[in-house]
Amino acid sequence: MDARKALAIARKDLRVEFRSRATIQFLLLFSFLTLLMFNFASPPFSPALREVGPGLLWFVFIFAGMLGLSRAFIKEKELGTLEGLMLAPVGGVEIVLGKVVYNLCLILLVELFSVPLFIALFDYRVAGSMLDMILVLTLGLLGFVVVGSFVSAVIMGARGRELVLQVVAMPLLLPVVIPTILALRRVMADGAPLARIGEVRLVLAYIIIMSTLSFLLSDSVLEE
Repeated sequence: MDARKALAIARKDLRVEFRSRATIQFLLLFSFLTLLMFNFASPPFSPALREVGPGLLWFVFIFAGMLGLSRAFIKEKELGTLEGLMLAPVGGVEIVLGKVVYNLCLILLVELFSVPLFIALFDYRVAGSMLDMILVLTLGLLGFVVVGSFVSAVIMGARGRELVLQVVAMPLLLPVVIPTILALRRVMADGAPLARIGEVRLVLAYIIIMSTLSFLLSDSVLEE
């Protein structure tokens, strides 16, 4: 695996994205409107918000991320540029890794926008360390991107790809989403330190398993 080739693919995608800014603007607008609607729907300063806040925050990332992840490989297929990538001196591992880095950059941009907005709109007081909260959230988003990017590669030739992605990816994302929400709640509501949160180790183990599986199957998936 050549990390430089993977980073070159990610830079290419990011350069194209920042020129049009269509996906980025859509993801940020979707995140803003979703949090705004939740803000009007929930009672101000509700005690229950401390418990459900991590789930509301992850709701934004799941649906915004799904909309972004669906474009990673699908746009290459639609534009006919995937064949060019396959003919270039890069392997399937570099292509998948490049897409993971690209998707991670997009979702981290959504995180950078959504977390301060969530805290401001809901006047949420994080009981634990803000750094621990960001680390848990970022680790969960990394798992989300690894799984979502691989599934996007698997189903890019299917009809109704955007819908199929959500149907196939959601069960595979549960081992990331559920432990991450539980870990976030322990940090945000209970103030638990990161070292005492066992769910973080579950998420990390699942990321390692899915990353290994994605890289081992990347060549056969892309050739199909």
